[in-house]
Amino acid sequence: MRFLNNKTAMAIALLGLLPLIVIIVVFSLGGGKAALAPYSPDAQRKIMEDYTDKLNGRNADIIFYRTEPDGPDNLKARRVNALNSQGLGMERYTNCDYHVIIINELNGSLNLTTEELQKLCSLMNDDGFRIVYLGKNFQQLYDNSIIGELPRSGAKSCICFYNKHGIRFSGGGFADDPAAMPITGLDDNREILFTAIEELANMDLYWS
Repeated sequence: MRFLNNKTAMAIALLGLLPLIVIIVVFSLGGGKAALAPYSPDAQRKIMEDYTDKLNGRNADIIFYRTEPDGPDNLKARRVNALNSQGLGMERYTNCDYHVIIINELNGSLNLTTEELQKLCSLMNDDGFRIVYLGKNFQQLYDNSIIGELPRSGAKSCICFYNKHGIRFSGGGFADDPAAMPITGLDDNREILFTAIEELANMDLYWS
């Protein structure tokens, strides 16, 4: 058997690594999502449905406040228009392990009042609700003691709750990186929402 010299062996090894190098370079230049998500539309929907089924399996009452739950079709969620006892209708959801209110204000249309923000704070502090905020007006959350500190500049999402040990958790930017999102072609608003659903499905930290 004739052995390859060192230069030839090295050249062959580099050729074998070339596809990986190309993917890394493309990803680092911002094309990672397109390069690493070669799924058909049906496959994309199936992956997102699996994420959503995992979230549904957490037995959480997912509540959208004053906005439609414009997420995956299989998402088990509801909309409420008031944060009082009658509006929340909690007596119908006593068998749920968790309650999550999603405030989707990315388009700036909600214009939450001080009374609404104070009620959200009370639901988190006194009733164990998880508050998910999708938007940019974090100052109002900070001023009303929903979050303990302002997220980094440019953040578009946060999640706030007290864990089972009574420790306050406030995660700014928890859904800001949709690089792993399998669904392509979403507008910015839905992309953040879908990423939040993926994060809630996959991260046990938010349910501990």
